[in-house]
Amino acid sequence: MSAILAVCGENFCAMASDGRMVEEPATLGKPHILTEELPKLRKVNRNVCVGFAGDTLAAVQAVNALDEYNVQYLTFEKVVKVLCARLREINVLPLGVRFLVGGRGRKGGFQMATFSTDNGCQPEIRPAQPGAFLIEGACAHTDVAPLLDEYLRAGAEKWRTLDDIAASLEDCIRAIAARDETANDKIYRQLIY
Repeated sequence: MSAILAVCGENFCAMASDGRMVEEPATLGKPHILTEELPKLRKVNRNVCVGFAGDTLAAVQAVNALDEYNVQYLTFEKVVKVLCARLREINVLPLGVRFLVGGRGRKGGFQMATFSTDNGCQPEIRPAQPGAFLIEGACAHTDVAPLLDEYLRAGAEKWRTLDDIAASLEDCIRAIAARDETANDKIYRQLIY
């Protein structure tokens, strides 16, 4: 359940998620919808944003571990470390959880981390590069790679403003929702710049 997308450039990180939460395991046909209005992202502070897809209850437990700290002072690196450590301690449905973390690192540059229960919560951290975008996405029941290519990577050269990027993220979420009944087109966004 859930879809999360992120675009990170040298001066910003933008994330978008849908709002549907379904009972797992999702059944073929019509899944049992628990809510239509659950954002799968959180702006931790002015420097870091977190998004997730998969087992929502497990992901929320991991995100709530951040509240044990004064979140105002949490760095990108510390957020990734806390989430990975907490996720390893939580019982997760076979569906798994995938996290995207974006924002400014300790040295001020924008970067993105991806990790999941599938890879033992080993984060892959990539710094943003001048003139390029880091683009990531996850959905619990749909392969989003072709949609990222179609809606984000293919149009990136036309992006001139953050509104252009937001529109592409929203189009991609809508495309996911059209293919996957565990996602909807209620869109939530966060921006770090």
